[in-house]
Amino acid sequence: MSNIKIPTSFNIDLEFETADVMKRFLAWLIDFAIRLCYYLIVYMVLVSFHFSSTTTLVLSILILSIPLMLYFLVLEIAMGGQTPGKKLLHLKVVSLTGNQPTVSQHLIRWIFRMIESPLLFFMFLIPVIIPIVAIARTPYSQRLGDVVAGTIVISIKRTGSIEETIFRDMSATDYQPQFPQITRLSDRDMNKVKELLDKALKAKDEVLAAKVAHRVKEVLHIQSDLPNTSFLETVLNDYNYYTTKDN
Repeated sequence: MSNIKIPTSFNIDLEFETADVMKRFLAWLIDFAIRLCYYLIVYMVLVSFHFSSTTTLVLSILILSIPLMLYFLVLEIAMGGQTPGKKLLHLKVVSLTGNQPTVSQHLIRWIFRMIESPLLFFMFLIPVIIPIVAIARTPYSQRLGDVVAGTIVISIKRTGSIEETIFRDMSATDYQPQFPQITRLSDRDMNKVKELLDKALKAKDEVLAAKVAHRVKEVLHIQSDLPNTSFLETVLNDYNYYTTKDN
């Protein structure tokens, strides 16, 4: 397992943990179990209706083969880089720039998946060796489809406490915001600021805090003599004040 550094809009790298082979395989097994259950249920329903062989063949293609074939492509697009298996194992597909993959990137991954599936093990050994070797040899545990598509599977496990979000209770009427420019940033930007600030505080990394504070000041044209961590805490408070005061 290794870490990958992804540049943010603040020109500061965020670190993500790449997913190991075992977690990816377990996620695949969960998705396989879901597809198998779907297949068995639909197959039994089709058989119970006693359709003609031609009708059974057509229906099998339409409601069995096609949905099973498109499972990963459709769900990863619809669920923002996840499938039920990946979601349960806290895994997610992202692009190498840290953004959500484009439809074309998902499509490339899906095309290569068709020749890398573990289901081919008992029929064709070579296609299964390709992803195993690729995941083992690439720096970020990428299978061939990831390498070509420019994507990576990362671990996104979080404890989920409210302290990990940008939310702060600014309902006190006497709070005086200092930096109205902060409204130019998005929730996503502020989450990155919060994540980097937490990392700096936890590691007592004043250099990281200084880099984040400098970048925020540079982007928003802010001048402030506040200490770096105090400045970042203030912009987080200001953002919450301005985005919640009318709610």
